[in-house]
Amino acid sequence: MALGRRRSDSLTVMGMRTWAWIGVGLLGAAMGASCSGTTGEQDGSCPVGAFECPCTVGGSCDPGLVCLDNRCLAVQTDTGSTPPLTDDGAMTSGMTMGQTGDTTAGSLTTTGADTTEGVSTGGGGPILDVGPPATGGLPARGCQAIDVLFAVDNSGSMAEERAALAATGSFTQIVLTLEGLNGGGIDYRIGVTTADDHGFLVPPGWFDPNPWFDSQNLTPMETADAFNGAMAQVGALGDPPIGCEHVLTSGTNLLAGDATGFLRDDALLVLVLLTDVDDYGAYDQPGGNTCGLGCATPPTVLADLVDDLLLAKNGQMDALSTIVVAGDPAAAAGSNFCDQPGSCGCVEVIPGFFDCDVFHATRLWQFAGMLGANGVTADLCGGPASVPTAIETALTTGIEIACESFEPEG
Repeated sequence: MALGRRRSDSLTVMGMRTWAWIGVGLLGAAMGASCSGTTGEQDGSCPVGAFECPCTVGGSCDPGLVCLDNRCLAVQTDTGSTPPLTDDGAMTSGMTMGQTGDTTAGSLTTTGADTTEGVSTGGGGPILDVGPPATGGLPARGCQAIDVLFAVDNSGSMAEERAALAATGSFTQIVLTLEGLNGGGIDYRIGVTTADDHGFLVPPGWFDPNPWFDSQNLTPMETADAFNGAMAQVGALGDPPIGCEHVLTSGTNLLAGDATGFLRDDALLVLVLLTDVDDYGAYDQPGGNTCGLGCATPPTVLADLVDDLLLAKNGQMDALSTIVVAGDPAAAAGSNFCDQPGSCGCVEVIPGFFDCDVFHATRLWQFAGMLGANGVTADLCGGPASVPTAIETALTTGIEIACESFEPEG
């Protein structure tokens, strides 16, 4: 809450800015059923299109097989043998497709001088190093797990935005969007915290020993209900001291000191920051405004916060991503009576007394920029109802690409 902070309904139309870099996710293919060579052909027990069985009239085979000499065969592995079969006849050893090499398998073509990740060329034709197909329809590349922490401003001026985000229908749609990333079936965890270092928040009577919501234990609707209850707890905590909201620092402190097991090494971290002010903004420091008032806690250097997050994620920079929904510092909408810069809704409340609805979030925008393509920003000036849409859009743009591009260690 900035000095003299108020709330009005005169909000401008939201603008979305995203940074994204192009990544390519290659899907692992499930292998088809098999049967026994020529004997099967003779007695009719070898299904058309199956492993070592005749191709279809159009020259097609089951997924993962290629038609050679009118017979459906598996692409050779590095050892030159076809993948082994399970007891039910399905092939194992499925595929980890590399990014380099020079080969064509069906309609897929990869190019390059050589290979170090499983695609290479050989005198006997294409040789692909293949690993097990992903379970649950998940692709073999990119993230298959996501840890999402919502750090939400608990000041009274953010009540409408919190309600819009926590609405069961809106948040269920966000969860479904989350589940659909990188081909679908993502294993996700969702945590909720505040702008004032209150730790993880859960609904009253929460039954789970973990203070966050796990897709392995809850349905999307149950997750939405739990999120709604946790958000009510955010609002019940009351306002932080004037000018001391710090969603970024609060969220980072929680993750850096997490002892609950919320963070997983193989998961992409998505830090969602929702506030109408900056993180310990300069204009909320006593020397940063003409009123000479504000928060006595100095802001932490942004590079130190990034370092803390990197330490929590074992140094994996590509495992960090953020969605910032706050005031765009590039929007010059005026200022309040203390000359604190606003992004929208700056009006004269009474003669000589100006205030704004949303203030510049300069540090939060800079933080998103430090994460490069993994930092997505949205202007809060779209109004409360725009918040869920802004997060959905961020998930399907920058976060989708961050997920596809993330390769967990090991």
